[in-house]
Amino acid sequence: MELDPTDLALVDALQRDASQRLEDLARLVQLAPSSVHDRLRRLERDGIIQRWTIDVDATALGLPVLAFIGLRSTRPCSELLPALEAIPAIEEAHSVAGQLGLLVKVRVASTQSLLELTERLRQIPGVEGTETTIVLRTQLDRPITLPQPTPPARRARGARPR
Repeated sequence: MELDPTDLALVDALQRDASQRLEDLARLVQLAPSSVHDRLRRLERDGIIQRWTIDVDATALGLPVLAFIGLRSTRPCSELLPALEAIPAIEEAHSVAGQLGLLVKVRVASTQSLLELTERLRQIPGVEGTETTIVLRTQLDRPITLPQPTPPARRARGARPR
C-alpha cells in the first residue's frame, strides 16, 4: 500500500502522541474528523497501524534493568517461540543472522533477576548458550522514520494533459 502525504502526516503525529483527538488530527491535515477516522481505520485494516498503545516508565514499574540476550540454539527459532512467550520479562524476540540465532529484549527488576532469567533460558531444550548485554542507558529511542511521499510527476512546459 502506498501512503499519501496525509497518511504519512497522520502516522507521524500518532507516533509522537497517540492520544491526540480526531479534531486535532483533522486540523493538522485539514480534513474533517470523519475523514480522518476513515483513514485511521483503513491504516489499521491495511496493517500500517498495528496497535494502539502507550509507553510506560519501566523503572517506575520496578523494572530498571534492560538487557539483550542472544541465544545459540540447535533448534529453529520457531520451535523456541512457545517457551519464550511463556516468559513475561521478554519484550521482543528476533531471529538474527550470525552465531546467535535469536536475540531477545528483556526487562527485569535486578541483575539477580537477570541471572535467573538467563538460567531459565538455558533450560529451554535446544538452547546451548546465551550472551547477555546489559543496557547502561538508552541514548536514542525514536519512532520509525517514515518514507517521504513520492512527488507527483511534473508536466513539461507547454505540454497538454492527455
